[in-house]
Amino acid sequence: MNEEKRSKLFVGIILSIIVFAAFAVRFYNFHDWQYFKMDQGRDAQLIGHAIKDGPSALPLLGPRAGATAVDNGFLRLGPAYYYFQYLSGVIFDSTDPEVFAYPDLFFSILAIILLYFFVRLYFVQHISLLITAMYAFSFIIIEYSRFAWNPNPLQFFVILVFLALIKSLNAENNRAKLGWLALWALALAIGSQLHFFGFFVLVGVSGLFILIRSEFWKKERRTALLSLDFLKKFAIRALVFVAVFSFIYTPVIISDVMKKGENAQNFVQALSSKPSDKPFFNKVGNNFIENTKYYCLITTSFCNVGKLEDSRIPAGFTIALFVCAFFLAIRAMRKEHAGTRRDFLTLLFIWIVVFFILTIPVSFQLRPRFFILVFAVPFILIGLIFDFFQEKFPSKAMYLTVGLFAIVFGANVTGTLAWFGEQKNSQIKDTDIERTLILKNKDGVTRGQLQAVADYMYAQRKGKNTIYYYVKSEHLQPIRYLLNQKNDQTLKFATFSSTPNTDPDAQFFIIIPSHKDLFSMQDEFGIKFEKVSMEDAGQINAYEIFFPNRITSLDFKERASDGSNDRLFWKDVFGVRNNIETQNVIDDSSSDD
Repeated sequence: MNEEKRSKLFVGIILSIIVFAAFAVRFYNFHDWQYFKMDQGRDAQLIGHAIKDGPSALPLLGPRAGATAVDNGFLRLGPAYYYFQYLSGVIFDSTDPEVFAYPDLFFSILAIILLYFFVRLYFVQHISLLITAMYAFSFIIIEYSRFAWNPNPLQFFVILVFLALIKSLNAENNRAKLGWLALWALALAIGSQLHFFGFFVLVGVSGLFILIRSEFWKKERRTALLSLDFLKKFAIRALVFVAVFSFIYTPVIISDVMKKGENAQNFVQALSSKPSDKPFFNKVGNNFIENTKYYCLITTSFCNVGKLEDSRIPAGFTIALFVCAFFLAIRAMRKEHAGTRRDFLTLLFIWIVVFFILTIPVSFQLRPRFFILVFAVPFILIGLIFDFFQEKFPSKAMYLTVGLFAIVFGANVTGTLAWFGEQKNSQIKDTDIERTLILKNKDGVTRGQLQAVADYMYAQRKGKNTIYYYVKSEHLQPIRYLLNQKNDQTLKFATFSSTPNTDPDAQFFIIIPSHKDLFSMQDEFGIKFEKVSMEDAGQINAYEIFFPNRITSLDFKERASDGSNDRLFWKDVFGVRNNIETQNVIDDSSSDD
C-alpha cells in the first residue's frame, strides 16, 4: 500500500470514529430527552395527517417565519423542512414525534462529514480532522441536532452552499462547473427555506462573494466579463441556476399564484417592518456583546447564563482566539493571490462580516438559533491558529495544537455532560435548567415527561369518559398530539380554563410545574376542587381532580390560530380538497412560538 492510500485510509478511519461518536452523543436517550413544544407539536400534527392521507395533504408553504408581523395571514417559509419530515415518516412508516426529528439528526451528521471536505479546501488533513472533531462535539451544535425544528438542518446546508460555490468557481471543465453550480442552487434553494434570517445570510454571502470574485473594478476583467464567449457561458449557467432554484421553489410559486401573491406581499412587508426602536449605535454595541456571547457558547459551551461579564474567562478566551485568527487570516490573504485557498479565506471574511451586519437590526432579539448559520466559523478560525503553529513553530506545533484543541474540546464535553445531567435529573425531579438554550423559557420539560403525563391521563380513563385537561400553552400541542397517537377512536379530549361542566362522564386533569402547589389553581379557576390522583413526571406533575360543584358550560381556552386556514395543500392544486380534521380532538385551536 502506497503512502497516499495509507493516508486516505487513516483519514477515513479517524473521520469514521468522529462521526460514529458524534452520532452516539446525538442519539443518546433521543426518544425521552427530545425537545417537544408548540412548534414541534404543530408540525407533527400537520405532517402526521400527510403521512396518513398521502402526499396530497402536504402544504405548499412551510412554517411561520418567526414572529414577523404582517397584515394578511402569516409570512411563511418554503415547505422544504416539512417535506424532509414527511419523507422520514414514510420511510419509517411512523408518525411518532421522534421520527420527525430524524432529518435534523441526519443532517447534523452529514454536516460533520461535509465540514471536513469544506475545510480541506484550505487546511491539511490533520488540521481538518481537528476542526471537524471540535465542531462535532460542540455542546450547542449537539443540542440543535437532537430535536425537530426547521432551522436545525441549516448547519448542513450553509456548508454545502459555500462548498459548492467555491467548487463551481474553481472547477476546471465546464461540466464540473455546471454540476457544482446546480448543487449550489439546490442547497441555496433549500437552505433559504429553513429560516427567514438564513435566507438573507446565504443570499448575501453568496452574492457578495461572486461580486468580489468577479473583480469587475479591473478594466481587463470588465472586458472579459462583457465578451461574447463569457456572456454565452453566463447565460447557460444562469439558466441552470434559475431552473434548479425555481424547481425547488415550485410549491411556493404555485401557492403565490393561487393566492395572488399573498406570501410575496407579506415578504415585502416584513422587510419594511422595524425590528427595534433602539438607536443604531446601541444596536451595534449590543451586537458586539451578543456575537461575543454566542460565539463563546459555540466555542467553549460557556457564556450560557447571565451577562457576558459573568463569564469573563471563556469570553476573553474567545475574543483572544478571534482577534488572533483575524490577523492570521489577513496575513494568509496576502500570501494567496488566486485559487481555491484564496477563495476560502475571502468567503470566510464575507461570511463573518455579512452575518454581523445582518444581526445589527435584530441585535436585541438574537437567540442561539440565529448562530446556526455560523456554527462552523469559530472552529475554522481556530484552524488558522493551528496552521500558524505548524508554520512558525514546527518543533512545538504538535504540543501547542493539542493543548488548544484539548481546551476547546474539553470545555464542550464538560458542557454537554452538564446538559445531559440536567436532562436526566429533570425526568425524576424538579431541576434548575441552565443549558436548554432553545427558547428563552427554560422549563426543562422533555418529550419523555409529556409522554408520561399523556399515558397517565389515558390510563386513568373510566369507561368512555371525556378527558378535559389544563396545561400551559407551550405544552398544549404536544399533549394533544401524544393523546392522538393512542389511535383510540373512543378517546375524546379538550382543554378547559375556568369553568368545568356537569357531564357525569367527564374527567379533569391539571398539568402544572412540579414546584407549583396544586391548590393554588383554585384561585385561578375561581372554584374549589379535590385531588383524586397524581403522576410525578419530574419537571411537571399531572393531577386528576374532581369538582364537587360543577356548573353547566365548558369554557374553552381561546388559542391563537396556527394559520392553517391560510395554507394551501397539494390537494387544492389538483382540485381534490378535503377538510383536514384533527383526529379525536374537541379543541381544534393551536398556538405558535
